Amino acid sequence: MVERSFTRNYITTLSMPFLCLEIFADELLPDALIGTLSGLIETAWPAFLRIIDEEQVYVAIPLQLKGKVLEVELAWTTNETMQSLNLEYRKKDSPTDVLTFTMLADAPDPELWLSMPVLQLGSVFVSIDYARAAIEVSPHQPLEHYLLERFVHGMLHLFGMHHDTMEKFEKVVHIQKRVLAATFPEVASADMP
Repeated sequence: MVERSFTRNYITTLSMPFLCLEIFADELLPDALIGTLSGLIETAWPAFLRIIDEEQVYVAIPLQLKGKVLEVELAWTTNETMQSLNLEYRKKDSPTDVLTFTMLADAPDPELWLSMPVLQLGSVFVSIDYARAAIEVSPHQPLEHYLLERFVHGMLHLFGMHHDTMEKFEKVVHIQKRVLAATFPEVASADMP
């Protein structure tokens, strides 16, 4: 996992079918929002599993979930932390919405990793500051929807999906929209970015 050079608090571990999600948050972020987001992830997870199976996301990593547990670290963070991580690991001196640090998807010998009962997929960092600024520009999407979408985006990266071509980008966006529509049926017919 990524070395922590910033102050953040352990929040909780969500144990869901096939997933152990360790959640951290920078200490400046409101506990109520972090709690709401944890609940949304629990609600969205079954739809996420169904959708990534239907969309054949496992093609990137030939993953058989039967009897396995995926371990992921999720950090809700600030623009300051994201800018620091983005500069250190991507040589880009600006904040960003989501960063992922993959373990299994980039493993030199994925077969060895896949043979283990617990699969450490990696870390997802999501900037709540970045999300707040984004919804100010596009206020039709609630903050919680945007942040759940960023979590899904990070998870897709951990599963080996990338968006370096327009076709791949459209596939990632399509999956994100499907998970959001399944989680928020009241807005399923709306055109969510």
